[in-house]
Amino acid sequence: MLKKSLETVLLQCAVLGLFAASSVSAKIDPASASLDTMQIGSYLQALADSLGKQAWRRVDSKDKLEAEREKMHKEFMFMLGLDPLPERTDLHVKTVRTIERDDYTVEVLQYQSLPGFYVAANLYKPKQGKGPFPAVLWGPGHGNGEFGTKQKRQSHAAMWARAGYICIVVDPVQASEVYGIHHGLAGYDLDEWYSRGYTPMAIEVWNAMRTVDYLLTRPDVDGARLTLTGVSGGGALSWMAGVADTRFAVVQPAAGTSEIPAHIRYNLQNMHCDCAYFGNTYQHDWTSMAALVAPRPLQLHCSTGDAYYPPEGYLPVLARAKEAFSWYGKEDAAALSEVPGPHTYNVVQRQRSVEFSTRWLLGREVEIKDREITPVQASQLGALGGINAEHPDNINARVYEYLLPAHQVTMPSERAAWETRRAQVMDKLRSVVLRNMPTGLTPHASGRTEGEDGYLLETEPGIRVGMYASIPAEGGPMKAAVLYVASPGDSYGSTLWSFMKPWPLAEKQSSKYMVYPRGVGRASWDHDRLSRYKRDAWMLGRTLDDMRLADILCAIEAVATDPANGNIEELSLVGKGEAGILAAYAALLDERVTRVVLHMPTETHLDGPDLLNVLRFTDIKETLAMLAPRCELDIITHDIDDFSLTGDIYGLMGASEKFRDCVSVTQALNLKH
Repeated sequence: MLKKSLETVLLQCAVLGLFAASSVSAKIDPASASLDTMQIGSYLQALADSLGKQAWRRVDSKDKLEAEREKMHKEFMFMLGLDPLPERTDLHVKTVRTIERDDYTVEVLQYQSLPGFYVAANLYKPKQGKGPFPAVLWGPGHGNGEFGTKQKRQSHAAMWARAGYICIVVDPVQASEVYGIHHGLAGYDLDEWYSRGYTPMAIEVWNAMRTVDYLLTRPDVDGARLTLTGVSGGGALSWMAGVADTRFAVVQPAAGTSEIPAHIRYNLQNMHCDCAYFGNTYQHDWTSMAALVAPRPLQLHCSTGDAYYPPEGYLPVLARAKEAFSWYGKEDAAALSEVPGPHTYNVVQRQRSVEFSTRWLLGREVEIKDREITPVQASQLGALGGINAEHPDNINARVYEYLLPAHQVTMPSERAAWETRRAQVMDKLRSVVLRNMPTGLTPHASGRTEGEDGYLLETEPGIRVGMYASIPAEGGPMKAAVLYVASPGDSYGSTLWSFMKPWPLAEKQSSKYMVYPRGVGRASWDHDRLSRYKRDAWMLGRTLDDMRLADILCAIEAVATDPANGNIEELSLVGKGEAGILAAYAALLDERVTRVVLHMPTETHLDGPDLLNVLRFTDIKETLAMLAPRCELDIITHDIDDFSLTGDIYGLMGASEKFRDCVSVTQALNLKH
């Protein structure tokens, strides 16, 4: 069984109280009920609140933290997409030029963190003092400029160099000299990232780790005294690379801190790039991440007027951090540098940052003052000629395909090998992909009245989806039932009475049902709202599609236990496109299903539906084959050869007759070969 993820069933009384306040009206519209934005909003917030409590409860004592630290680090690396780590190949470091200033030099660098992934950086080195020097990796965030964001952080880096640090400023993805993408979900609808389990923070963290590798090769760097800091996107990098790489002795995120419940409550995703998040399979929070940093000194740089990261989000993280650090006798090593004003890393905070690292790394109290610099021309800070230059062949724009390639399914050599493979995939589906999808739910029908086909089905506390049922008036309890899984825009009449119309055959004695999973109706959520719910679900370790899968499983339970049916001998699921694939996954999880009919199904999770991490382990043609030999599989498609692997595995399992190429749902449900 999949584990339950709802804490005490999502505070059921509170949610059901909300639910009662908006009781079912006399006129039910199943085709719009599943689009209710209030219910999905309340549901996501309840999940977030539960996640925040559970994440902290897991590490809320020193003993728990130390017992969980190694496991949680591995989980975190998986969620970043860095477990296993890529190979540490030659960096091919090239010093493009060195620029002299009175009290520091700037080395303009390029290197390859992966073969073909180009990183541009500027390294500031003090002229005064004798090395090896402590060093700081500075994440500049997401600015603009032809020569990367690093060109805008000269005064920030110079402050560190003048204080006796080597400071390396590393351009982030999409704000560097070679174009990459960190707005895949937020801007470009690259929903395949959900199924890959990809966050652009994967390459950002990897770049940081490889930058440390480089720093440790330099005799002028003291590798035991490394600081990680940065602003905005660089603040998110500071958190995540700080957890990932314990070689950073001090971690100082700026304008990048909030617990997850606040992210959901204040719709913070609306303002953030995708690299602010990761697919939260193991349901960590920034509070538990702070515990993983402990006891390494941690200073949060925050602004009281920061709309991106408001006090309601960062103060709970600070409180938990101080509690965790107190277990090590280092409560003062968890600090807050708070200033009034908007989303920024102002000069006062930057001064405090240098002072904090100097206190904890060098044991000295210093007072840092900002001083003017003579700026270097932006083009001179470019390591690769700027974003408009001719660059070497590179993988920067599609690095997600290299870090997390889609699983390539292959034909098993024999039946025993397939049975082993099937068991392995089922385990990954249950323990990773659908880890946080609740099971064992008991659906409840409401508003079902005699003479009316439409009603509502409560699938989870606070979630009601639309259902229709058409039961023959005569013939006694039905032995056959068909459940149609709706796609956006479907209407009751155009599906049960047209798409599945048996004419010219005689009506088969069966009950017919239709379910609108959440977010599906005759209309659709607009793009912004849909994007919000998808990204919110992502940071909660879910996807909208696994929530819909839970609805379908509840609908199957409702059909199987409907008093209108007898002991059902034939239970068929029907769906178009992505909805059909979700129906197939439901059939995998509920063995009462005897037939799945897919109309123009997607062939790969690259095209949907989106299930978190699924492409790391399997893809659609293989999961469909996992229905053999129990389930009949009927596919209505332009070219059945696209699913030849599925059919071949059906044959391997001695069930060739159950894999059918059909031209209509009528044929699939009513005609033999």
